[in-house]
Amino acid sequence: MFQTILRARLGLWLLILLLGLTLKIGLAQEVSTNPQPDPLDTELSAAWTQQVLPVIKQHCGECHMDGANEAGVNLGDYSTLEKIRSHESTWEQIRGVIRADAMPPPESSKMTPQERAIVTRWIERTLHEVDCNHRPPTPHVTVRRLNQFEYDNTIRDIFGVDFRPSKEIGFVSDDVGNGFDNQGEVLTLAPIALEKYLQAAALISKRVISLDRESFRKQSFEGEYLPFGQSLKVPLHLAPGKYNASIRTRFGDDQKDNCKAKLWLDEQLIAEWEVTPKDETAKYDFETTAGDHSLRIEYTDDSNPEARGAPNRRLIVHSVRIVGPEQGEPAFPKIHQQVVIATAEDKDQPDAMPIGFTEATRRVFLKLLPKLYRRSVSQEEVHAVMMICQKASDAGCSYEESLRYGLQGALVAPQFLFRYENLVESDNIRRLDDYGIATRLAYFLWASTPDDVLLSLAAENRLHEPEVLNAQVERMLADPRSDSLISGFFSQWLGLRNIQKIDIDRDKFPMWSDRLRAAMIKETETFCKHVLSEGSIEDFLTADFTFVNPRLAEFYGVEFDGKQPSELYKRRPGRNDGDPRRQGLYEQEDRWIRVSLPENRKGVLTQAAALALTSNPTRSSAVKRGKWILETVLGDPPPSAPPNVPSLEQAKADDKASLRERLEIHRSNPSCAGCHKLIDPIGLGLENFDATGRWRDVEDGKEILAQGALVDGKTFTGPTELIQILSERTPDVAKNFTQRLLTYALGRGLQRADRCDVDKILNHARENRYTIKSVIHGIVQSDSFLQRSPALPTTQANRN
Repeated sequence: MFQTILRARLGLWLLILLLGLTLKIGLAQEVSTNPQPDPLDTELSAAWTQQVLPVIKQHCGECHMDGANEAGVNLGDYSTLEKIRSHESTWEQIRGVIRADAMPPPESSKMTPQERAIVTRWIERTLHEVDCNHRPPTPHVTVRRLNQFEYDNTIRDIFGVDFRPSKEIGFVSDDVGNGFDNQGEVLTLAPIALEKYLQAAALISKRVISLDRESFRKQSFEGEYLPFGQSLKVPLHLAPGKYNASIRTRFGDDQKDNCKAKLWLDEQLIAEWEVTPKDETAKYDFETTAGDHSLRIEYTDDSNPEARGAPNRRLIVHSVRIVGPEQGEPAFPKIHQQVVIATAEDKDQPDAMPIGFTEATRRVFLKLLPKLYRRSVSQEEVHAVMMICQKASDAGCSYEESLRYGLQGALVAPQFLFRYENLVESDNIRRLDDYGIATRLAYFLWASTPDDVLLSLAAENRLHEPEVLNAQVERMLADPRSDSLISGFFSQWLGLRNIQKIDIDRDKFPMWSDRLRAAMIKETETFCKHVLSEGSIEDFLTADFTFVNPRLAEFYGVEFDGKQPSELYKRRPGRNDGDPRRQGLYEQEDRWIRVSLPENRKGVLTQAAALALTSNPTRSSAVKRGKWILETVLGDPPPSAPPNVPSLEQAKADDKASLRERLEIHRSNPSCAGCHKLIDPIGLGLENFDATGRWRDVEDGKEILAQGALVDGKTFTGPTELIQILSERTPDVAKNFTQRLLTYALGRGLQRADRCDVDKILNHARENRYTIKSVIHGIVQSDSFLQRSPALPTTQANRN
């Protein structure tokens, strides 16, 4: 019954919220229009009429004007700057094919390089350039639903529940827009998603609020395999009293001797005993006080010190069971006590009457809802949840069951599922209120909800102050939750999530395995984490170091902590030393160290993840690698391939032709030559790396010639020289990185109005060696991030 109530309430709340937001956003955009003429637009309009349009008519008009609509493009449809800007993707494609000499058709075109420059430069200025003295209003962000990553992190940080509801329930996959899965315009809400949110709310409420205190008198925990010197820690929240611990253990596999183990409660030694090769249960009593404690089982010694590190000599802890207390009631879990801060039987004074059901639920949700809704809450919002609790109580539910239903109602409320932002006005400036800033900041740096510090500063109306904001950025980046920037931003920017989808031919590349794939991802993530902490954007191109485990060290041909990595590989019985397959484990497989790269590798471009990602299953791909660098790293994507052009595999070539020879045949098609002259040289410069990213000097018996010339005439031989040339474009890399990170931070695609902020952020970053932190600080202080615009004139504000 209550699931039906919640479903109906959710639908009504969503309708009211979305209608209200649409109205507010529409009005704000309407009244914020700047009526003053923009000098830049005046200049561009004159240039269109006098310079650009005559060139387009002469060279493109036959196919794309005066009723001609080849490839669905009629340039005659675009008579104003507004129309051109409203079809940005179309005009970016037009600019790309003209710049690449792909259009007009090179076999028939007489468009001069100067004419191409006039058209492409005008398109670029029209789409992206802004006169910051006549800047358009800061664009609004479409109201955003929490994506799966944000939802799970939010539940974790509010309740301390270490699980992922989106995976256990099976949420609908989030769409990707502008390269990221946190963009408001693609985070739609399908009907099935509503059902999933209801299921998740029910699951979370059961994990958070317990019904039967007595069920916690006996608690069981899973064990693990412990190497020598390691410990298993079991967190406990206990009532005072006497307890019994039952620990089922065994020493190793097929062992004939014993090992020693110790049992600790916090820093107090409870017991020390010998663990035999047989499964046995050791039982020990202990007494403790109320509160949080840690039970620790430690593998301390064995009878054969020389063999301690052997993989079959582990302390195997099957399970841990805690029973108690002998007298009195067991404690509810800590998370239950943090949420259920009041009960109907509570008294404010010893001789006072119990506070009762209504007051108890009010106190619970008056404390909880501001965390869930990420702001201060109204009495009406608290009352709405209390009414759900009352309905459940009237139907015969216990107090704790009623709270569960109230919590479910809050978890499916739009105030929780969506990130609604409110604007305030002060000193003739409109901006996000401090709660909105706290929410944007938290989901940018942590992909999670604001913590108590941010919410307190927001309540004090201090978070918008530049000094306070900078201090919070530093604090948040030092917090482990900032690792979400790695998995949220960097992984999507570089495409690391797509590595799970690639399928390398294991017969042709025997070192390839799922473990190698995971190590590649871990390497790039660890590298990005280091750059975020203390590096600069230039490191993505020129860093002479990386981070490896033994598997990647052997793959790269470098030592691992002074040892040959191949010696650390645990070969299966019957495998000879020359077997190149690496499906098993290495010793110290999970240990990662910083190493200097070989001379033929620099930065991210030659990391195995990037190279494998841009390959085909059986061979490397110069086209994919060149396109990935242009698009992902330099922010200068080539135009899309024209229709009906044969693929590289369809090019007529000898079966034994090298990749370079096949590409030359492919480029002989005039429709392909323009784009491939931008792409191929960069990709061919990395041709010494095979489909997995491993170095090679020959392919199919032919020497690899990793050399070429870029479109600007600069020549190179080998990946190091290529990267040296590309490093001269560090400002372009910085601009692209800043635009991508700002897109991620805002949850929307960038628009012309953001260009001024991008320039300011880059100027600040340039003065600080292009450190990632300087870019982040610049973003957080920007008008776009703070949703800052001049205040509306009084007459317009009154109309609003």
